[in-house]
Amino acid sequence: MKNILFVVLLLTISCTTNSQEVVREIKGPVFPKLLMLSELQDLNKLQLNIDKNLWVKVYKLPNTEENDCFPESHGICEYKYYIATSQLDDSPTVKAYYLGVLGEIIEYKWEYTSVNDKAIINIVANKYSSEALNYNKLLKNSITKYSIIATANNLELNKIN
Repeated sequence: MKNILFVVLLLTISCTTNSQEVVREIKGPVFPKLLMLSELQDLNKLQLNIDKNLWVKVYKLPNTEENDCFPESHGICEYKYYIATSQLDDSPTVKAYYLGVLGEIIEYKWEYTSVNDKAIINIVANKYSSEALNYNKLLKNSITKYSIIATANNLELNKIN
């Protein structure tokens, strides 16, 4: 009799446990902000005439740290940029990188390369966001050009003179 009760108890517990989804909070300050606050740019949709060998997505996250471009007000002066890459195959290598605070990227240009699993993307960035430049006419903007060279296992961000 005890054995039957024990088996029934085990079945009840296992059925109850298996039927409930396990939900876990994702820890860390960046990931939830990326999901809720970032803007996604799928760079593979650019320059459709170029055959892409790597999937590249950029996440634009407002930099909410203290700033001086919105005196006595709140606004976004600049953005933090994150980039994710993935091979285009059945078992892809997927990587994510922090590019840094780049002001605001205003242009992306995908460059042709015949190398598999490689992307060369040139970007142009303002020092400040367009919102900040429109709000505060005293800001001195500068434009910086970069080249992103991404492979399945590495990413480089190089300033172009």
